[in-house]
Amino acid sequence: MKSFLVSKVGNTSCQTASSTLVLKGILRRVRQVKDRERGCVIRRMTSNDQKMKYLEAKKQMNTLKKSAVFVLYGEERYLIESMIKAIVEQRLTNDEQTEQWITYDLEEQPVEEAIMEAETFPFFGDKKVVVCENSMFLTAKPSKSKVEHNSEILLSYQEQPVDFSTLILVVPYQKLDERKKITKQLKKNATFIECQAVNDWDIDKWVTHFEAQFSLNLDGQTKKLIQEEIGPRLQLLENEMEKLALFKGNDETISYEDAQALVSHLGQSSGLKLVDAVIEKDIKKAIEIYKDLSRSNEEEIALLALLSSQLRTIYQVKILMQKGYQQQQIAQQLRVHSFVVKMSMERAKRFTIEDLYRAIDYCGETDQLIKQGKMDKPLAFEMLLYQLIHWKVKPVM
Repeated sequence: MKSFLVSKVGNTSCQTASSTLVLKGILRRVRQVKDRERGCVIRRMTSNDQKMKYLEAKKQMNTLKKSAVFVLYGEERYLIESMIKAIVEQRLTNDEQTEQWITYDLEEQPVEEAIMEAETFPFFGDKKVVVCENSMFLTAKPSKSKVEHNSEILLSYQEQPVDFSTLILVVPYQKLDERKKITKQLKKNATFIECQAVNDWDIDKWVTHFEAQFSLNLDGQTKKLIQEEIGPRLQLLENEMEKLALFKGNDETISYEDAQALVSHLGQSSGLKLVDAVIEKDIKKAIEIYKDLSRSNEEEIALLALLSSQLRTIYQVKILMQKGYQQQQIAQQLRVHSFVVKMSMERAKRFTIEDLYRAIDYCGETDQLIKQGKMDKPLAFEMLLYQLIHWKVKPVM
């Protein structure tokens, strides 16, 4: 799916604080006159702390029609883009989307410019959507941008937004700073939608979501296949489910065999499949998966991090198992989902504590070899796979 973000960045110079406030007042008075002429009423969100997850928001799009200000936060870009697209399609006609879907990058421009845009009556339609990318002033993360934002103007706007504009604040960060005044006030009037990365144990919900979206009818075995082969990569999952829908045509169901034929090549693209191949000590399968991942532009450093993380979790689970801990107790101790613990407990049976310690040590040394430039990344990673599966001598540093 192509990116649906259409950037139309204003090229006006930053206004001084005083001139901005003057212009803002003029625009507000002009807006009030236009409102009276058109018999419009400025609406305001009355619900307090309206906060929901992406799937919940998608189901309630009709009830969100009156929302004038949105805050989309989280690290899953696919969800953010999909929600922006859904809001835009709900508010604007196809013709309006060309001119009235406007995006500002708040790392380059102050938020007051976006507010001025929102308050300016649309000349080529009845509505407009203003998207504010990188609204990082809503987080506790130190900003690298030198742009200063006048949050008071945003505070004033969100209390009485215009009826012809929808303002979307995008925060590509896991957590908002709810101690800040601006965040507290927005929670009273805006709609917050969480767009976090998907965990492995939530994949089934997304398979079900896309199954309904594309009018598919999948049995349990087929769903499990899709979950295992594609994993939590939502963009890829949507594309593959759409492929199944196109293949289905007028047929009512997709058989397991059909799904296996259509998506089986993706199984080689899963990093977790690589982990399983190492655990199964299948060097041929591990190398094949690694080669496929390389063709998909997966970085060795990222694969190494995934491998190390999985082995470290198995190591911790193994130690707690030997101490007599049960699945739920381990989950509480490690602060991970019980599904992760269950899978790790099954994998831990294939290793001794010494094996796991040595494997983690190999991963650490390979990481150093790559980062210090002492060995070519593909060669270093392939050597690591041989070491993990055949327990060869550690590389010379």
